[in-house]
Amino acid sequence: MATFKQYKTKSGAFWEAFTSVGKDTNGKAKRMHKRGFKTKKEAQLWTSNVQTDFTRKGYVSSNDITFNELYEKWFSEDYQSQVKESTWAKTADIFRLHILPALGSQRVKRITVAQCQSIVHSWLNQGLKQYRRFRTYVISVFDFGVRMELTTRNPMAKTSIPKQKKHQQAPHIDFYEKSELVHFLDCAYDYDNPQAFMLFRLLAFTGLRRGEALALQWRDINFETNEITVNKTQSLGKNWRIVTQTPKTNSSYRTITIDPKTLQWLHKWRMTQARQYFELGFNSKNPKQLIFASNDNQPLSPSMPDHWNRSICKRYDLRRIKIHAFRHTFCTLSFEAGATINEVSKTLGHADLKITQQIYLHVTKKQRNEAASKLARYMDI
Repeated sequence: MATFKQYKTKSGAFWEAFTSVGKDTNGKAKRMHKRGFKTKKEAQLWTSNVQTDFTRKGYVSSNDITFNELYEKWFSEDYQSQVKESTWAKTADIFRLHILPALGSQRVKRITVAQCQSIVHSWLNQGLKQYRRFRTYVISVFDFGVRMELTTRNPMAKTSIPKQKKHQQAPHIDFYEKSELVHFLDCAYDYDNPQAFMLFRLLAFTGLRRGEALALQWRDINFETNEITVNKTQSLGKNWRIVTQTPKTNSSYRTITIDPKTLQWLHKWRMTQARQYFELGFNSKNPKQLIFASNDNQPLSPSMPDHWNRSICKRYDLRRIKIHAFRHTFCTLSFEAGATINEVSKTLGHADLKITQQIYLHVTKKQRNEAASKLARYMDI
């Protein structure tokens, strides 16, 4: 049923229409409202068109749809079901922080190629390294709109991708040298937090990603074969909720060997954890028990390793590297110990060998320099 009202403004008299077009897929009544018709007949024609549209498609095609409205339909009806929660939560933040402020309130039909090109350049000029990804997301939203017949154009798809200025220097890869790692672990042990020491020891001697380590359960450790099974990872989902999900890539599913000393430390930490949780009233003998957990036996916050790292380095005046750099440290020291690219890559679960190769080239260059120095010292001329 539709109702029509006439109203007046400084520009003259106009008509507005209210109509119920039916119920959506959730059983919720769908009502439409529009103002600005010059005649009642125009308003009646509009209500007839939207009712027909809704009956035929289940939604209303509107030339006045905003980019924000189109984005919300794309996100909930197309994108969200195809990716993990941690991924769509990050994507939602990208739209909220960088895309919707520029395009959200714009009517889709009025967004131009020139406007989109200007936005892409502004992302680059702001130093946003993911500007290419932002552009791809916007293209996906418009593509969805075209498929759903909500628009006929994709102006972002016609934009060109500006090139970043190439840096002459290779990207810096941070890690600890052997002596630095030994000193850090000594300090971590002296820090009197067995869980913190165990985490850093495990990261440095296995190359696990932070999320992979925090998702580990005791059933993932085979104390008889000296192996760790990596089949899940911990991430942040919507509203910073901690979620456990499948690994980053297919290559991330792997079984890796642990050195005997690290295995001994794991066994010792298991006993310590069981005693601590028993005193707090928790039964940690469940095989699904997390290796790293909070005082109330909940998943450990992803930021806790950063807190421990900062505290240890500040207390003992150490050079601090990021948590992910312990993975680079494992890679570097493995190469120095004689491991091959293929061996290290499989242990790390790398789908792309680029980072592994960069570290390998750094190590081999260092070894060549040391060899040259040894020869010079030997010749002494």
